[in-house]
Amino acid sequence: MENRTYLKILRELMKENGYKITRVLDAVFEFKKGGKKVYIKNRDLGLNPSLSDKIAKNKALAFEILYRNNIKAVPHYEIYHPEVFAVYGNQKSRNKKRIEMVIKKGSLPLVIKPAEGSSGEGVMVVNNKREISKLSKELFKKNDSIVLSPFRLIEHEYRVIILNGKVELIFDKIRTDKNEFRHNLCLGAKPEIIKSDDKRYKKLETIAKRAAKILNLEFTSVDIIETKEFGLEILEINGIVCMDHFAKAKEENYKIVKSIYKKALKKALK
Repeated sequence: MENRTYLKILRELMKENGYKITRVLDAVFEFKKGGKKVYIKNRDLGLNPSLSDKIAKNKALAFEILYRNNIKAVPHYEIYHPEVFAVYGNQKSRNKKRIEMVIKKGSLPLVIKPAEGSSGEGVMVVNNKREISKLSKELFKKNDSIVLSPFRLIEHEYRVIILNGKVELIFDKIRTDKNEFRHNLCLGAKPEIIKSDDKRYKKLETIAKRAAKILNLEFTSVDIIETKEFGLEILEINGIVCMDHFAKAKEENYKIVKSIYKKALKKALK
């Protein structure tokens, strides 16, 4: 619960709805109301099966599951740490072949990033094999595996929040820095809510709900990009829902996020 906005919301919900909260250890808390209780860790409210969370967390694995179920998603190909995964064979040789395959399948430039990263951290554009080799070594200092994906000229990046099979929120991430290719709110992008009467809403709703159902995720955020060349594609899907920067943008947004967490906690305590 390290984020002040998230913690503030939980404290308000505790006071307003009669929850009793007790710290168990570090970031693990017990939420209790009447005879019911639930344990949460940071933003994980325990609503998703552990396997579903693990699949969503790994960008390459999530892509593979979505692809096998005919859901359009940006391809992500995993590259393994040569030492960490040495027990499974010569990873340097396998990585080299994988990199050549990815380049052959698409075209440069590519995007390189941690397989299980978030908030745009470690996400970089690479233009040749030399850059891939150099940045791979840097990323392997902190990550056991990384991914390569084709670079997309993104016109819009949407985030869809789903709880219990229902869309609770859709917003567009509007970049404010022309020199920044990432659409993360923590990097300066601004959220713009997509209303239910917007012609984009239904398409985004359908894609996100289908992806959440396939991965068996009760509470999730689905990032969907839009490009001229490929239309709508899922960029990634998250088992841990983060809405902190969205909540801080406007008072209206804060109320929306608070309402979603209220429903999520109620669901967790059932």
